[in-house]
Amino acid sequence: MLTPNNQSTINIIDAENQINISNKSESNEWKSCCYKLNPSMTKYFVQVSILSGLIVFSSVMLVKDNDCNSQRNYSSLLMICLGCFLPSPKMS
Repeated sequence: MLTPNNQSTINIIDAENQINISNKSESNEWKSCCYKLNPSMTKYFVQVSILSGLIVFSSVMLVKDNDCNSQRNYSSLLMICLGCFLPSPKMS
């Protein structure tokens, strides 16, 4: 009695898994009219470029600006950006 119901359920689960697998492979790249991109690589390079720009901007403003109040803001921004780049300490 339970065999037909179990087989149909298994078939439905198998069909869902096949759909999930095919969707998963399609979501591993972003497509445009001219090119294909890997999403994780694109996000990584965008994050690195924004953080690098903020580090350069903060460093230049620390050298150029003589006001201590504004230097405090740029040094805080610089430390936050460096904290994003550097790995957190771990116990071995």
